[in-house]
Amino acid sequence: MPASIIAELILQPILEFIFLVLGYYIGRVVVSVFTLGRIKCDRLLAGTPRRKMRWAGTYYRRGRQIYLTAEATAVVGVLFVVLVVGGGFLVYYLQA
Repeated sequence: MPASIIAELILQPILEFIFLVLGYYIGRVVVSVFTLGRIKCDRLLAGTPRRKMRWAGTYYRRGRQIYLTAEATAVVGVLFVVLVVGGGFLVYYLQA
């Protein structure tokens, strides 16, 4: 019982922070490369205008420029890592 409390209070916020920060920076590179700069990523700790959010709060427009929110950018980064690692495992097991 005490181990689960420690895990919830200490480890969960640390792991969430790591996934958010690493996912954000990887996602920022991925979005910039795949969209060729057409879509930009919002800053990690930036306040986003809630009234201008579109499509479930994942992006908004500032003038003619499209900005992904920090959370959406982190999701893109984590999904990219999962796809790359999964593809690597698939290639490794298909060769064996």
